[in-house]
Amino acid sequence: MSLRGNPVRVLIADDNPVVRRILQKLVEREAGFEVAAAVGDGDECLDALESVETDVISLDLEMPRMSGRSVLMKLVERNSHPGVVVVTGLPIWDQPSLRDELRSLGASEILYKDFSPSGNDFGIFSKEYFRALRSACPAH
Repeated sequence: MSLRGNPVRVLIADDNPVVRRILQKLVEREAGFEVAAAVGDGDECLDALESVETDVISLDLEMPRMSGRSVLMKLVERNSHPGVVVVTGLPIWDQPSLRDELRSLGASEILYKDFSPSGNDFGIFSKEYFRALRSACPAH
């Protein structure tokens, strides 16, 4: 539970159904967190924000119809949005201008996801994921 006694409500936006399900299961199993919604593209993410209470968005960058970057731009236009953690499979660590742009658009954290056998250590990813979600919504 959060300091206010309410769980941190996470909106998961990822076009890959396997990754989306992995993130859902992680959030469902973590004390003090709950899934507000899980969607497959940027349009669905913006629609969900209109209908479900959300504290933080777990946002993929590459999605059909509307990218995560475009979602961030729309959120800036609204001038009011929950915290955002970008979770991407793109190797953006060597793209400082993209990282800077994402942060200027409101992404508080950018995490790299690679759930392949040779990719991220899943335990380390999980710890970093929840650290990032918590830091993106300090009111909790």
